Amino acid sequence: MNIRKPLHRAALLMGFAISATLAGTAAHAQHRNCIDTLAGLGDASRFVGVVNRSHLVADFREVGPFTFFVPTNAAVAAVTPGLVNILFPAGAGGESSADPVLAPAAVNAHILDGRYTSAALEPGMTMPARTRAGNTIQVSNVDGKVTLRTGNGVVATVLRGDIPCSNGVIHIIDQSLVR
Repeated sequence: MNIRKPLHRAALLMGFAISATLAGTAAHAQHRNCIDTLAGLGDASRFVGVVNRSHLVADFREVGPFTFFVPTNAAVAAVTPGLVNILFPAGAGGESSADPVLAPAAVNAHILDGRYTSAALEPGMTMPARTRAGNTIQVSNVDGKVTLRTGNGVVATVLRGDIPCSNGVIHIIDQSLVR
């Protein structure tokens, strides 16, 4: 009796079962759009707040795909003191309004058109990208660590990457891309 054929079949079936389970999990995770996914991440509340106050929510819920580089609340708080209150005000529920011109530009400086995952950027690779605000950033993968470098000297590291959403992907970064 050749035992290899039944073992091979069993391994194939197990592989398909695992793939189906993972695909179902990914599909469930991608059921929510990027804004709703971001709202569920506690450490991105300042960024989500300025998206809401800048009236950009509808744009980022319906269209896409987008790649979001979202600074943590601590990264937003580290923005130049005079600028942080104009771009990323801390007030909730409309208590503090963001600048109607500068805040949307700051949000768009953190977003690329298209879906770009960390996995697509091979180690040692650097590629330029243009944000929705028109800024050029350099995205690099050095030994599995993805970093962003802006023209104004900001270097941000991806802390948590490839968070899926129905209309794009989210990467949490340790620095705001605006000063």
